[in-house]
Amino acid sequence: MPSRKKWTELLRGTFSAVGREDLTGLYSLEWRRAQEALTAEAGEPRKTGGGRIRRFFRTTNAVLYGLARRLAPARRVVFLVVLLCLVMSMCGPEFHWTDEKVDGGVTRERSYNIDFDGTFLMASTVLLGLLLGMELVDKINFRDELELARDLQASLIPKELPRTAAYTVGARNEIANTVGGDIYDFVSLPDGRLAVLFGDASGHGMAAGLVMAVAHAAFRTQLDVDPSPPAMLATLNRILCRTGGPRAFFSCVYLLLSDDGSLAGSVAGHPQPLLLGADGVVRERIGKGSYPLGIRPNLTWTVETGRMGPGEALVLHSDGLSEGRSPAGEEFGDARIEALLRQFAPYDAQAEADAIFGSLRTFLGRAIPDDDVSVAIIRRI
Repeated sequence: MPSRKKWTELLRGTFSAVGREDLTGLYSLEWRRAQEALTAEAGEPRKTGGGRIRRFFRTTNAVLYGLARRLAPARRVVFLVVLLCLVMSMCGPEFHWTDEKVDGGVTRERSYNIDFDGTFLMASTVLLGLLLGMELVDKINFRDELELARDLQASLIPKELPRTAAYTVGARNEIANTVGGDIYDFVSLPDGRLAVLFGDASGHGMAAGLVMAVAHAAFRTQLDVDPSPPAMLATLNRILCRTGGPRAFFSCVYLLLSDDGSLAGSVAGHPQPLLLGADGVVRERIGKGSYPLGIRPNLTWTVETGRMGPGEALVLHSDGLSEGRSPAGEEFGDARIEALLRQFAPYDAQAEADAIFGSLRTFLGRAIPDDDVSVAIIRRI
């Protein structure tokens, strides 16, 4: 049984860890995010017309429907009983009766009043607490499984980045949920070339993490067979078409970099790699629009070629970087990315990747990223 000391420590830790921004963020960020997710299941868009009271009831109706639909049938019944008890507590019945009793020739009258408002309110509170407890237990069990998947994903992203005689590499990844769908890998081949895979599975969360893991395993296996861009993308596409669902696709950039600065690779439905001059100015955007992997079998992708001069760099990023939104709804955007690349051009590759993430975090403020974000910078020495 928790002692009074434990409760005191819990309360002290709670109030010391929560600031004004955390409390205001419950409504301005977290509640609005939850409301969007719940009302999306209402079956039709919520109308914005009408007065404030009508909008309030429409929103309340959509939120309650979204909550009820997410619950298991048995818990849905408990939730409906909670709502009924709340309604009864606001307009519950009140019973009044009197009785008369004659004692020694004297008539005595007694009045009785029973108000069920407090009873229904207490019942709804108890039931809501039980329902919340059951949902939290499910969430904790699901979280444990997600943490195992997160550890697996983290093991696939290289902790130590290669440094060859010709290139330095910097990269960073941050996921939106417990499990992400972004992946990058850099492998030095026996012939001295550097193989680079930079990809983004559709969506984010568990499903995206599984697609990413399959693509990474296929990438590592194919390197031992034939690392050429056509063979690599054909193999990944074939495997993803067989194992993935209709919405499980994988956009990526695959590159082979030689010591003399020459490069060959393909872009499959991913933001174009940026070839930067030594001053950080974008010289070229590599690749053209194309399908991601896993959409259809027997597709082919154009092999792009080029050359990096000394001091020049390749920048790869997921769309989570350019599409990051501030609390006001403004996108981070390509123009801001290019400005940062010019600003941080004197930095080494890893410091530049970290600085870009720092700028993104400042831009987002307290907003929660909607997608995973990855950045890789490969600079020719």
